[in-house]
Amino acid sequence: MNRYVETLSDLNFAHWNSKNTYFSDAEINASMKAALTLIQGKGYLLDFFPKSAKDYSIEISNEISSFDTINPDFSRLSRIFDLIQAWGGKMGKTPYVFKKGNSQSSRDHFSSWRESYLKGVISIQNENPVEALKYWALINGLGSSFAPKHLRFWSNKYPVLDTRISLLLTGSKGLLRKPEYYDDFLQLISQLAERYGSDILETEKALFAFSQNYFRNDKLVLLKEQTAGVDSEIALAIAN
Repeated sequence: MNRYVETLSDLNFAHWNSKNTYFSDAEINASMKAALTLIQGKGYLLDFFPKSAKDYSIEISNEISSFDTINPDFSRLSRIFDLIQAWGGKMGKTPYVFKKGNSQSSRDHFSSWRESYLKGVISIQNENPVEALKYWALINGLGSSFAPKHLRFWSNKYPVLDTRISLLLTGSKGLLRKPEYYDDFLQLISQLAERYGSDILETEKALFAFSQNYFRNDKLVLLKEQTAGVDSEIALAIAN
């Protein structure tokens, strides 16, 4: 157990788990709205009108449950991709906003990288998250912080590993550097899940909400407006 995980062991898990709105009936946050607006502006998900964050996860789960990897419907597969990107928020815009000379990797050319995405899905069904992340790393624009979001929904077992979580657990973004490091992440978050008496999916939700409340997305720097509150002493200890 490293010093970050040890410090987080005293976190008020129930409080922070309840503060994560990404799977709740709470109103869609600004980041999710921005992502969906962009994606719909590109001509995708035009029939999707969510009222709450929970509407995203329900729609994603329904589409995934109807997807057959033996006889893949690539239209459905691309829709699932779009839904997860929209759920993840505005930082997932890259596949929809491409630079000159990089158009073949854009969402408009899904057919050129759909096999890599499908192979990742199949790897998940075989319970090999690292292999899935390796396939998805071949897709320009998906990114090391966004690929695990797809992992989360396709498996309903493996939690999201993004910049916030890597920083909280290790003090750096190092866990995102290689797909193989996802196994290291599972070991660290499992230690906390055991401490909280919960599972790793719920643990990640609590950690994300705690980070979002106290820290910037890309650095362990305390937000100026957050100097006190639940577990503020833990946030301060981690920041230092």
